[in-house]
Formats: sequence, structure tokens, C-alpha cells
Amino acid sequence: MLEVIKKTINMDLELYPNVSAPIIEGYGHGYVNISGNKLTRTFILFPDKFIELDSENIKEITNAVNLCKIQLDLILYGSLNSLDKSKYLNLKSSISIPIEFMHTNSACRTWSVLIAEGRNIGAIIEPTKIEN
Repeated sequence: MLEVIKKTINMDLELYPNVSAPIIEGYGHGYVNISGNKLTRTFILFPDKFIELDSENIKEITNAVNLCKIQLDLILYGSLNSLDKSKYLNLKSSISIPIEFMHTNSACRTWSVLIAEGRNIGAIIEPTKIEN
């Protein structure tokens, strides 16, 4: 006869193990809320900070990513525009970190999940533009 043994498993779940990580609190047409800041221009998220960019050119994005002192495992690129292959290839060749292109809203959700797991990731987000 098998004896049933009941064991209690205790698990500690930490939603944001890195308390300094920027938190995406919400997003909508033309903006993303990051840790109490409403951003309307393209920005880069790092595990410890965020930087709002003046433009979306490859050189500025590359310079900002290269200033990050944390070794990133992945960069999410959230955009509403369909994948521009030349932009992708230029960015891919200038940054030695894997880049995953996706829709802006998906990138925001993915950032929240991965950063909550304590992953070393970055994200380049282009907020949703208001369409007339």
C-alpha cells in the first residue's frame, strides 16, 4: 500500500527583483508611462534606467546602447512600423546584442515580464503615434 505524503512547498515570488528597473505602468496612443514619466518620443530602457532619444536614427540608438554598463542578453525593439529591413540590418550590424523586433504594445508587455524575471534586457520603444 502506498502512503501519501503531503509536503508543503514554500515559494517566494518577487515581481520586480531589481527595484531600480524602470516599470512600464501603461501605454496608449502617442505615449508610454515609465515609472511616473509620460514619454512621447522614442526611448531606450535598461535594467537600471531609461533614456529618451532626440531622434530614431541608428547612430543615436547605437551610442545610447553602447553607454550601458550592464551586459545585455537581448534588446526588444517596439515599433508600429512594419519591419524596415535596412534599419534592422544597420542596427544589427552596429550592436552586438540580439535584437527582437515586435509591435510597440507587445514590446511593452514583454519588457514587463522579462524584467520581472530579473533578466538583463534592453528595449527600444517607439510610442504609438496618434493617427488622424
